[in-house]
Amino acid sequence: MKICLNCGAESEGKYCPVCGQETNVKRLEVKTIFHDVTHGILHWENSILKTFRQMLFKPGITAKNYISGLRKSYVKPFSYFIFIQTVYVLLFHAMSDKYFAFVSYTIKSSDDAKEKVEQMQHLVNAYLNYFNYLMPLSFALYFFLFFRKKMNVNYAESLALSLYWIGTTLVFGILFMLLSLIDFRFWNVRFFVNTLFLIFAIVQYTKLPWIKGILKGILVVFLSNITFLIFVGAVLYLFVYLRN
Repeated sequence: MKICLNCGAESEGKYCPVCGQETNVKRLEVKTIFHDVTHGILHWENSILKTFRQMLFKPGITAKNYISGLRKSYVKPFSYFIFIQTVYVLLFHAMSDKYFAFVSYTIKSSDDAKEKVEQMQHLVNAYLNYFNYLMPLSFALYFFLFFRKKMNVNYAESLALSLYWIGTTLVFGILFMLLSLIDFRFWNVRFFVNTLFLIFAIVQYTKLPWIKGILKGILVVFLSNITFLIFVGAVLYLFVYLRN
């Protein structure tokens, strides 16, 4: 009989029947921490990679499974989003100088206007981690408004699928960010790929006829992007223009 070091319960098995912790706890070592990190990312039954693979090919079906209660096999929506978002932001910060230099080079305007644009760019770089959380909220809002009656979906459920789908588009962003090292024009391709993916996810989830589903999908994507851009633009305007 073993005693769980976490809760004190008795157990004869490998895991505590009360709290679930392993009963054979060893002293922490570097290899233990490394194993925990890699196991958490790569080898969970509901791993990030497994969830991404499901999202890539069956985004609508996977989201519907999660919302309907089949949740054990998937990473939770917010955990999925925040992990990918963290990788995305770290990579963006590492490459932002090149990106901003390219944008500044393509702007043909006065020095004062360029200075304002550069201030906005640096604000985006500094607060991208926060701005990116607005997109799932915006997408969820319009998905809820368009499909709440037909799909009997509430806003919380819309937000769950939004975190999954928008998180997956950030993976595409990471890929095209890396490809932009070859040619910067690759970076702009992400908008087209993201739009196609989100429309495909909506059609698969709703099972609408293709033409109707595509049109509604385009509306949801367009309105959510416009709302996001207007909000971010307003914030940048307040920071840059009203402070001067």
